[in-house]
This record gives sequence, C-alpha cells and structure tokens, in this order.
Amino acid sequence: MAKEFDPEDPMELVGIAVPDSDSDRVLDGIVQEYLFMGWSAEQILFLFKSPHYGTTHQIYERKGESYVRDRVRQLADRWAAG
Repeated sequence: MAKEFDPEDPMELVGIAVPDSDSDRVLDGIVQEYLFMGWSAEQILFLFKSPHYGTTHQIYERKGESYVRDRVRQLADRWAAG
C-alpha cells in the first residue's frame, strides 16, 4: 500500500548535514538504519548514488563509489550474519 506524501509527516526520514561530522560514522549509521528496515545493499547503495539524496550523495562524492559500495556490503554482510 503506497502512502501519500505528507509534508508534515513526523515519521518522514530527513537527513541534515552536521558540520565537521565523521562521514564514516554517518555512512555506517545510515546504512544500519536502512538494513534494520529490511532494505538490500543495492537499494541502500542507490541512496548514495542518487543526487536527489543530499547527505548520502555527498558522502558518495567525497569517498568514491568503491569505498561506499564496499562499506555498504561489509555492513550488510555483518547484519546478515547476525
């Protein structure tokens, strides 16, 4: 069941940039949240590749595709192993 967009939805996920934050910790936290919601590594990687998702795409641009892809897969594998 698709949910209609509601700009006032308090449960809508919103990412904000935190100056001088550790991008590795931010990456790990975002990936873990989406893994917890049942997303696959490929679905999560899309969030980083797409320029429509500012925070994740900024990390992707800074760290590079191979770094982000490898880290997403490492965390997904760890999550799957329990």
